Amino acid sequence: MATYETRIAAAAAAQDPKQLRQEFSRVLHQQAGADGRRRHRLAFREVLYFKLKGSLEAEGLQLSPDDRRALYAVLTVKHHAEGGWARKGRRLKRAGEVPVTLDLTKIVRSTQQALRIARRGASLLDQNDAVCSGEPVFKGTRVPLAQLVEQFRAGVAFADIAEDYPQLDDKALRYAQLSARMGQAPGRPAKPLTVRRTAIEAAD
Repeated sequence: MATYETRIAAAAAAQDPKQLRQEFSRVLHQQAGADGRRRHRLAFREVLYFKLKGSLEAEGLQLSPDDRRALYAVLTVKHHAEGGWARKGRRLKRAGEVPVTLDLTKIVRSTQQALRIARRGASLLDQNDAVCSGEPVFKGTRVPLAQLVEQFRAGVAFADIAEDYPQLDDKALRYAQLSARMGQAPGRPAKPLTVRRTAIEAAD
């Protein structure tokens, strides 16, 4: 079963990695799986829980700790019902004074897509000491990944970035957008990227 490191899971679920870890230990009372270096790794259904929780809260549905633990159990255990929550296939129901019924298809697909982009993104890049001082660039271009990441973090709209970099396809742009939410990978911090070329020059 595929698992994902915390920063990738958090980016796919549009959550803060630190809050994600705190939710595991303080609310869910779960220990996330770990690799040989003791870095937490999440299975797909766990990533889906955080994506759904964030979406429900964005819609104004604040979940109590008991509600969140029940929702986590219902999403991660097959054929399970708990605390008023019940799931059958991709249909999720919550009983109570205000019953809620949700079709999970859209959120499942969007989470799958984000994780697929994260898995395959590295294949879109080249790294050569003779090009942009060895910074990872998108294949067939001189456009550094870090350059797009900084623009997404600065709040530049997706459509504007796509217009500025016509040589990049949607997959490349989506990977840069996701990378902007990932934060720094474990290990030695990367040197700041100094951009000496404009987007138009980089396209030449």
